[in-house]
Amino acid sequence: MPAFGLWVESMQVYDCSGYGIDATVSQTGGRIEVNLLGVGLNSPCAGTPAPARQFLPIGNLQDGVYAFPLSLRDAIVNEGTLTVANNRYVLSVPNPQGIDFQNLVLERLPAGIVWGYAATPNEQAEPVADNFIFDLKTLTSESGLSPGFYSYFTVAGTGDVFFHKSIAPEVTAEQFVRKLTADPDALKSLLQNYRNAAQQPLQIRCWTTSGEF
Repeated sequence: MPAFGLWVESMQVYDCSGYGIDATVSQTGGRIEVNLLGVGLNSPCAGTPAPARQFLPIGNLQDGVYAFPLSLRDAIVNEGTLTVANNRYVLSVPNPQGIDFQNLVLERLPAGIVWGYAATPNEQAEPVADNFIFDLKTLTSESGLSPGFYSYFTVAGTGDVFFHKSIAPEVTAEQFVRKLTADPDALKSLLQNYRNAAQQPLQIRCWTTSGEF
């Protein structure tokens, strides 16, 4: 299962993608401390201007209430609490300073969920992507997810799915969020067939609760 953690992003936009955020994370008993230290270049500077972005893994937490101080270079300390219960994480920060919290409630992904997209940058790719989604449905069922924020995507009350910008495709694409009902090897084989097709190979990203396929 994916470990709980925080996606953090700078408010400032830098001249290229590849910038990350230096931070320390520590957990002692019922206390989790996160300290954001600054911005650094994690990979070669390339692409269009973008904010610095980083995922900070914290771990698999047991149900309970945790003290959750989140600080900026020890100059600003936000004192909060994280409540883990009923497959949900709820962060409470009564007086946030220096940080704009986008999502304070996170739903835990149940085992077996698969999500991703097949890119359709041109008309030739569209019918192939349709075929892929059709075949994917033979290995999966509806996700059954309730509305909420699931870190990688949000399920709206209408049932529509909106991917988090950390994984959202940069081109037009057919997205999917499903529950795997077949053996994982069958899914891997399906992905390989479409990715390696001689005539019209697809760019497919596929994540699962066991990792990216």
